[in-house]
Amino acid sequence: MAENQSEKPVNADLTEVYHHPEALHPDLISHLRDGPLGKMIHHPLLINVMTMPGCHKADNMIYRHRKDQVAQSWQDRDWSGYIALHERPYRAEALQRILCMTDLPIDPPASWKLIKAVWVDSENVDEHDRLWNSLWKIATTELTLDPDERKAFDGLPDPIPVWHGLERKDRELLGLSWTTDKGIAEWFAQRFARSNKRPAFIASGFVSKEHVRAYILARGEGEIIAFPDTGP
Repeated sequence: MAENQSEKPVNADLTEVYHHPEALHPDLISHLRDGPLGKMIHHPLLINVMTMPGCHKADNMIYRHRKDQVAQSWQDRDWSGYIALHERPYRAEALQRILCMTDLPIDPPASWKLIKAVWVDSENVDEHDRLWNSLWKIATTELTLDPDERKAFDGLPDPIPVWHGLERKDRELLGLSWTTDKGIAEWFAQRFARSNKRPAFIASGFVSKEHVRAYILARGEGEIIAFPDTGP
C-alpha cells in the first residue's frame, strides 16, 4: 500500500451496513414484534432480536438473499437446502409445504431421512403437533430406520423400557418422544424443573417394538418415537 493511502478499518463496511438508514423491506413489516431488547423481526427467513429502527440495510440484504436462495432451492427440488434456509421455528412449516405442494413420495427412506432431520432439529414440536402426529402415525421402523438405527434397534429388548422427562405431571404432555436412557430423561426433567421452578417429573413404561415408529440415534439420546397410549 502506498504511504499516502489511508487504510480503511476492517469493520468500516460492516458498520456502514448495520447503521445505514434504510426502511424495512415491505415483506418484513408485518413480522415486527416486541422482543427482549425492543422490536424484533420474526419472519420465516429472518429472525433478528436486535433491530435498529430505521436502519434495516443488513436485514433487507439478508432477507433478499435468502428469498432468492429459497426460490432457487424450490426450483432445483433441493428440499434439504430449502428447509435449512428457513429459521429453525419455521422449518416444520417448510417441510409441510413440501409434502403438501409437491409430488415428494412419503414412503422412500430418503423422505423419512428429511422428515427425521427436521424433527431432530425442532425445538417447538408442540406447535406443530398435528403435522407430527399425522406423519408418525403412518411411520414404521421399516421406513424410518437407517442401517445403524436398525442394528441398534434389533439389539434392544422387546418390550423396550422407556422414559420421558415431563414438563409437568400431566399425562396429556407425555408426547411422542421417549428415550431408552433414563439419564437423558432425567436431564430433560431437571431442565423443565429449573425453567418452571417446580419439582422434576419422569414418566416410564414399556413399549412393544411393533408399536415403535422410529428409533433415532442422531443426538445420542436413544430416542424412541411411540404414541403414549401404546404399550407391550
